Amino acid sequence: MVEGIMGMQTAQIQGAYSTALMKRSMEDAESQALSLINDMVASVPAPAQYSFDVWA
Repeated sequence: MVEGIMGMQTAQIQGAYSTALMKRSMEDAESQALSLINDMVASVPAPAQYSFDVWA
């Protein structure tokens, strides 16, 4: 009976550990994606304030 309880606790700990690792990797991927998006937005010039031809 004790072995069964220990096995269940070990399985729970392994599940929690793998979940924590997955969450950490997803957070890292999210921060990398946000950084890439911010870099892409910063590299695009702002649109002109007026869109009509001033020489006409």
